[in-house]
Amino acid sequence: MSKKLTIFVLAACYASLTGCSAMQKLSEKHSPQNTVNNTKIAEKWQASLPHSGSAANLTQFWQQFDDALLIELIEAAQKESATLASAQSRIAQAHASRVNANAKLLPTVDGTASASRSVQQPATSINTGQPGQGSQSSGGEPINSGQVGAQASWELDIFGANRRAFSANQAQENAANAGWHEARVAVAAELANSYFNQRFCTLQANALQADVLSRAESLRLTDIAVGAGFSALANSHLAKASLADAQQQLKAQLAQCDAEIKVLVALTNFDEFTLREKLQAQTFKPSLNGQLFALNEIPASVIAQRPDIYAAEADLVSAAADIQTTYASSLPKVSLNGAIGWMWLSGGGFGTTDGKTWSLGPISITFPIYHPGVKEANIAKSEAKYQEYAAIYREKVRNAVKEVEQALVNLHSTEVRQADIETALNGYQASFDATQTKVNAGFANLIELEDQRRVLIAAQNNVINNQKLRTLSWVSLYRAAGGGWDKTVL
Repeated sequence: MSKKLTIFVLAACYASLTGCSAMQKLSEKHSPQNTVNNTKIAEKWQASLPHSGSAANLTQFWQQFDDALLIELIEAAQKESATLASAQSRIAQAHASRVNANAKLLPTVDGTASASRSVQQPATSINTGQPGQGSQSSGGEPINSGQVGAQASWELDIFGANRRAFSANQAQENAANAGWHEARVAVAAELANSYFNQRFCTLQANALQADVLSRAESLRLTDIAVGAGFSALANSHLAKASLADAQQQLKAQLAQCDAEIKVLVALTNFDEFTLREKLQAQTFKPSLNGQLFALNEIPASVIAQRPDIYAAEADLVSAAADIQTTYASSLPKVSLNGAIGWMWLSGGGFGTTDGKTWSLGPISITFPIYHPGVKEANIAKSEAKYQEYAAIYREKVRNAVKEVEQALVNLHSTEVRQADIETALNGYQASFDATQTKVNAGFANLIELEDQRRVLIAAQNNVINNQKLRTLSWVSLYRAAGGGWDKTVL
């Protein structure tokens, strides 16, 4: 018997060493950190960075617009967002998974309590056959019993599969928290884009309205000239066509402005009449002073600030742990059970008794014997899943770099064009003023003045368009840079 036990122990030790060695090889082959480190990221940004600003300003991004209505609408949109509600639900689910994974590392203890009252056999009467003694009764008396206790069980984590599963679930919980911040930033950016689109749309509609008034005045003057015989009828037709074209552009612009209000209503759940009142009551200031925040020159540092990249890393950790736990399922499992309690018993014929009860065991060892191809298929499936998440991670990194680069390009474009746009505006303003002076002196007619006015209005519209693009580029860069999220707080 001793020899058999020795063989069994040696076999168990060999299986343990073999299993640990295989788990170590799997850990080295599918290492999330190696995948992250081997993902190629450019050493420097290929687009121009903002020249000034502070990295700390990223966390106070929206306040820098000095727009109370914008902040109010963002808060309302985040409160109403189904995306944020879903992210909050994922946090709760990830937390529950992490707690369950942690429970597998520790013994489980359950309390038990029971009570009963029973009759073991019916009462019987036995005739003794002796004079004066009659008969004797046996049985029929109730027996009362009660028991309380605790039962414990524990699966020993010999190969560390449960510890790896716990680490993976902890990473997923952190990723869920990061996902909530990503959703929060996305909702804020979506609201801000719609808000700025509506605000700048109104400014552009004002410019188009001025253009319509100028073309209407040109038509009036042209009709006067045609009636006096100083201009051809064709000029009147051209002026009418020009006015009609300007009017249809204005109507299209106003429809776009209304459509953006509908978007804001849907995002915030505001009453439309109330929202329109708020938009009308607050004056919009489109100009941005200076740079809103600064970026690190190293792309990898900026990419690490993005919660979606952090979540992709967590998926890699989870997939790597899944490979190891899949392999561990084919290794022996050792479980230990035990119980301790107290019992009370009373009944006819023996009185009352009580005392402690306990048991240790069974100690059980389970191991697969014959499951043809199951282990290999499950490991292949887990490895394919890891490769999928590795590809997703690399794609997310490339996409993050692209988003930052595009925002930087657009932001730099608005900066370098600003000087030319202002120069053009100043020149057209000077030309208009000069023409106004000539009209007052009688050296130019009003039709020439209206032509100059429309050129000036177009230049003013260019200023508005550049301000809009610059504002939206800052919002895009804010979102692409992670929205001020910091994974060290997890």
